Amino acid sequence: MEGPALKAASTVNPANLLTLLRLVLVPEFAVELIEGRWAPAFWLFALAAVTDFLDGRLARAHGWVTPLGVFIDPLADKALQLTAFTLLAAGGVCPDWVAVLAWARESLVVAGFTLVALVADPPTVKASFLGKLGTFFQMGSLGLLLGLRAYGHGPAGEPRAVLLLAAATFLNFLAGLEYAFRGLG
Repeated sequence: MEGPALKAASTVNPANLLTLLRLVLVPEFAVELIEGRWAPAFWLFALAAVTDFLDGRLARAHGWVTPLGVFIDPLADKALQLTAFTLLAAGGVCPDWVAVLAWARESLVVAGFTLVALVADPPTVKASFLGKLGTFFQMGSLGLLLGLRAYGHGPAGEPRAVLLLAAATFLNFLAGLEYAFRGLG
């Protein structure tokens, strides 16, 4: 096999399948949150977070980095996190401003990458330590908040979890600014 068919076949690898699984989990995660079924929502989120942890490591370790993976991995992350933020804010679990900050950050990153894509071929902005740290803490604090809702003994720990979520979201917003400056520099 030669040409485009070979390139298309090479995109089917375990790393990309894990990323696709994360995308597929998002709608069911949303349904569970909307229905107030906190335990299934927590476990779906946890499974999706594990795929986020594994897919990039597998891709780099085994040479499975593909243009599809580079595109769908951040898409899957954004879909999962923004769904969580939007529905948690809509349900009164986290403040609206935290969700707005998360949306602003993602909009900034997407606009920045679009701008870089217009002037550079291909875009060369890579994930930074700050971006990875922000995403790690944001996923962790979202998971903590969902876990407290699912298995906590009352809302006592939730204000602290929301504070952690707000701090992680602010850190991620700063990472978005860093990406913008690096992309334009």
